[in-house]
Formats: sequence, C-alpha cells, structure tokens
Amino acid sequence: MRKGWLCLLLLALLGTLLSGCMRRAEAQGYDVYYVEQSAGAASALVPEKHPLPSGRPSVEGLVDLLLSRPQREDLTSAIPEGVTLRKWTLYNGLLTVDFTSGYGTLSGIDLTLADYSVVLTLTQLEGVETVMITVDGEMLAYRDHQRLTAEDAWVLAEAS
Repeated sequence: MRKGWLCLLLLALLGTLLSGCMRRAEAQGYDVYYVEQSAGAASALVPEKHPLPSGRPSVEGLVDLLLSRPQREDLTSAIPEGVTLRKWTLYNGLLTVDFTSGYGTLSGIDLTLADYSVVLTLTQLEGVETVMITVDGEMLAYRDHQRLTAEDAWVLAEAS
C-alpha cells in the first residue's frame, strides 16, 4: 500500500514538473523561423525567439509572427508579403494551414524555405506532429509530398 501511494505521489510530482517546464517554454517564447540572406551565401532558415501574441490562439499567433517582420535586419519572412492565413485545423497530430493565393506563387527553393519555416515554427506546438499547407483550400499539385514534418526539414538541411 505504501508503494502505491509513493508511486502516485511521484506521478503527481512529475506532472507538476512537466507542466511547469511547458509554461516556462511558453514564457520564454517560441522559435519563429525566418530566412537569413548573407552576402554571397545561400539562404538559410534561422530561428528568432518571440513570445506568443496575447489574445491569439497558438496557431494563429505563430502564423502572425511568421508573416510579420523579424527583429533582426538580416532576416526576412519566407512567406510573400500580403499572404494571410485563411483557416487552420488540427486533427490527430496533423495541422492543416490554409493560406491565401500569394503562397501559391512560390516555387523551387523559395517554396521549400517557406514550407519549412512554417513547419519548424508550428511543430513546436503541443499536439502538432505534421503540417499540411494548402492554398485557397487546395493542395499544391507540384509539391512531391503534402505532409511535412520538422524531421524532413532537418534531413533536407543536412543534405544541402
């Protein structure tokens, strides 16, 4: 009986510690990924810490940050100016974000950078494992796969 109470107490303590760690992570901010373009160097995604805007749901707040101007002058948003978030859904770990038509003008490395800035930023949220990006409700036909993960981004970065 004593071991049972001890286990319950340890589980309660562990839960308290984990929830405290998550609150500290949110208080410290999220990594929002922007494009760094140094003279003579290839473009790269670089994180910049930001607190979540108050009064906004997590997904919308992080997308707002992705669409906004970064603090550092050598960084820029990977997403074209004028693009907005139309809607989003989260179901079984798959976050679908739907952008306006300007996102559909991206191709090549610009599309890759935009996709992975979105994926790396949004997969920090609890419950988000995979991201699917649509434009005006439609999947981009020229993308070789639709469900993107943070691991895909890191594999791509290491291959470059």
